[in-house]
Amino acid sequence: MKKITNALISVYDKENLEVFARGLLEERIKIISTGGTAKTLGKARIATTKVEDVTSFPEILDGRVKTLNPKIHGGILAVRENKKHIEILERLKIPQVDLVVVNLYPFEEIREKSYGNEDQIIEGIDIGGSTLIRAAAKNFRDVIVVVDPNDYREVLNKIRQKQIDLNFRRELATKAFQHTCYYDAAILDYFSNCKNGRDHFQINKSLDSEFILLRLKKIKQLKYGENPHQKANVYVNLRDNAGRTMLESQIQGGEVSFNNLLDIETASRCANELEEKCCVIVKHNNPCGAAIGESPLHAFLHAKACDPVSFFGGVVAFNYEIGEELAEMLTTYFLEAVIAPSIDSMAATIFQKKKNLKVFSHKAFSENTSHGLDIRRVNGLFLAQESDSLGLGKVLFDPCEDMKSVTSTSPSTQQIKDANFAWHVAKFVKSNAVVLCKNQKTIGIGAGQMSRIDATKIAIQKARHNKFDLNDAVAASDAFFPFKDNIEEIAKSGASCIIQPGGSIKDGEVVAAAEELGLSMILTKVRHFRH
Repeated sequence: MKKITNALISVYDKENLEVFARGLLEERIKIISTGGTAKTLGKARIATTKVEDVTSFPEILDGRVKTLNPKIHGGILAVRENKKHIEILERLKIPQVDLVVVNLYPFEEIREKSYGNEDQIIEGIDIGGSTLIRAAAKNFRDVIVVVDPNDYREVLNKIRQKQIDLNFRRELATKAFQHTCYYDAAILDYFSNCKNGRDHFQINKSLDSEFILLRLKKIKQLKYGENPHQKANVYVNLRDNAGRTMLESQIQGGEVSFNNLLDIETASRCANELEEKCCVIVKHNNPCGAAIGESPLHAFLHAKACDPVSFFGGVVAFNYEIGEELAEMLTTYFLEAVIAPSIDSMAATIFQKKKNLKVFSHKAFSENTSHGLDIRRVNGLFLAQESDSLGLGKVLFDPCEDMKSVTSTSPSTQQIKDANFAWHVAKFVKSNAVVLCKNQKTIGIGAGQMSRIDATKIAIQKARHNKFDLNDAVAASDAFFPFKDNIEEIAKSGASCIIQPGGSIKDGEVVAAAEELGLSMILTKVRHFRH
């Protein structure tokens, strides 16, 4: 192991610093430090050499310039096997620095606490520290760089045991560049969202910027991905705590899976984008039942009734508190997960009967979290689009103005409510999607079909199989009906109201078929494809 003579320490986070510094002194490693760090170590009676004693130059500009000096960076960047480099150090009396311990001003924390005060935020940008880290990491073969206080113990042990090899140095350098990369991205994020000196604190919500910053950090290793042969991890965007909070809100149950997380996203969004109290059941990322009920228990029972087979092993989401009665009912079935903004103490106790049932409780589930960008990877490209959040937090239509039929038959008051609900649920069903609804309860869902007529037939078939009365039901389609055959199938089922975007070149033919068959038809002019 290469000899370590001098260590430069300049840290904002003083955690574990005293023990680490004492350990270095025990190994006869001299410590060079900056003002704040030197004061902390001095109070602990740990001998250090101040940076200005090395550089013969004081800190200036209110501390903006401390270590930016050739006598510091020369000692870090000199290649030890390069004789010319060593000769220069000796001639200029520059000490070699073999260990650099630096962590940076907490820029994001300063940003949040500054409430948009640009002067304070700018002063939170660490210049000298970032430069020290990058210099040490560049010269990792000769210099050890440490940016995480959690690494102090391992580094000190390896120094004591003379086990600092090249691979370990490279690992620390990698971590150092990750640290500065995330730090610089945080600063760029601020400037990207700062207009006229005002911080707008957006998190990848706009397509106006030329760059989209994804600062992803692994927070969890999953058992596997969609299938057992696929490895998978969970990452969090460092400025967006919503995802981390969701994971931390699990109050019981087994390890959440890749597929669980996909279903939780769909179920919670579908439930929480409605103002009325509702229940949504999702299986394989498709709603298989949803209902607005006069009570939490009734909402669940009605949602389950839509597809009493498929709901087994599903994810169930509510947009209101789960109480004792509902918890008792839920534990009588096999479910993967239950999600709600809150769960009362009695319900939480009841859920413990089902140890493997994953239960999530957090107020964020009752908030509208759909704003932002939907980003997907396609053959090495990244597609980014605004989330489909139209109508978020309220009914999409004004019943008096927007929900007028394009046929001579008008929808009833109940059908207007059902159309709103069915249209909302259809947004979360994989395309092509058709949803049948009656009394604000789904009674048949045709999902993920290559032809719309098949989606229509499946929705009707499911409703009939489960013995629902389709008379005066509402049919919602996520996209336009291309031919009148769908209208004819819906009319034969007994449903008498259709809500769909329109936009087909055969709209005239489709509307004419609805008129002839006595159906009301609402055109939303909004499509809800979901792939």
